[in-house]
Amino acid sequence: MEARASAAPSSTGAAAAPTPAATPLYSRLTSSSATGDTGQALTATLGGTTYPGATGVWIGCEGTAATAVYRLGGEFARLTGVLGLQPHTPAGLRVRISVIVDGDTKRVATLTRDDPPQNLVIPLDGARSVTVAALAIAGECALAAAPYGAIGAAGLS
Repeated sequence: MEARASAAPSSTGAAAAPTPAATPLYSRLTSSSATGDTGQALTATLGGTTYPGATGVWIGCEGTAATAVYRLGGEFARLTGVLGLQPHTPAGLRVRISVIVDGDTKRVATLTRDDPPQNLVIPLDGARSVTVAALAIAGECALAAAPYGAIGAAGLS
């Protein structure tokens, strides 16, 4: 079941999207290489839509990708969500985010702050793990209290 954003406005004026009925991706976090909140639950704004219960994606800014590994245990058929960068991402920063299933890269997205978010539908077919890796490939990072990237309504079903 692909999660879709609702059109209901939030208190900030942005549209709000529901948390998926599927198992949240962040609930399966096993390990991460980032010092920030990668793989953790957060409220993210992507393309003007607010996603409570999104999964944070920290960006590796020193030449090494930040990674988050999620243990699936063969329980799920697919990962769905909306991948994008939040408004506090520095202008000019370009990032590459990869979704890797059992060692096989299934999706690579190159994003900037002003790009529209991308829908994710990743087949899992009983996979053991998913890794999300994110790397800055152009521009400059700045100190941030929250991840630049997020997967809104990231759900496993």
